[in-house]
Amino acid sequence: NKLNENALIIGTVKTLEKKYGIEYLIKAFRIVRAKIKSKSLKLLIVGKGSQELYLKSLVDNLELTDDTNFTGYINHDLIQDYHNMLDISVFASIEDSESFGVSVLESSACGKPVIVSNVGGLPEVVEDGKTGFVVEKQNPEAIANVIIRLIENEHLRMEIGNNGRNKVVNEYNWIDSVKKMISIYHDLKK
Repeated sequence: NKLNENALIIGTVKTLEKKYGIEYLIKAFRIVRAKIKSKSLKLLIVGKGSQELYLKSLVDNLELTDDTNFTGYINHDLIQDYHNMLDISVFASIEDSESFGVSVLESSACGKPVIVSNVGGLPEVVEDGKTGFVVEKQNPEAIANVIIRLIENEHLRMEIGNNGRNKVVNEYNWIDSVKKMISIYHDLKK
């Protein structure tokens, strides 16, 4: 296992498919590695999918192999353990087909600061600058800039993570979600 206790871990928990823009996270990590030499940084990519070989070769070409860990498939019961390993979570989707950011909310529920691209429903589950950061899609520099800001400011990392957790607890808890759904169904019947 390439993850060590002192490293700051940046990563994502997603199916390795093109629409999730994981290549942009990898390219952003390369920029971050080049700019921040003083800290031990690791990239954790959790999941499997059709882009696995492409992403691994990209990591290899960018000379990030020693700092990157691909987990492969993870059983859903263990997903929260991987969210909890991350210090910074990145969801760099490139298509509007991502209607609702479940992984983003899972990461926020674990108190992690999240970076999302401005596609689909992702900006709806992140309050930019408060519970996470929204960046332009397909823009590794924009992702890298936010990662660097979060690496250099531990207080900001904790604050954004705590705000995200509070948002999930307050707005997405199970009881309230069920009540909202029942209310919508009642309105539709009228």
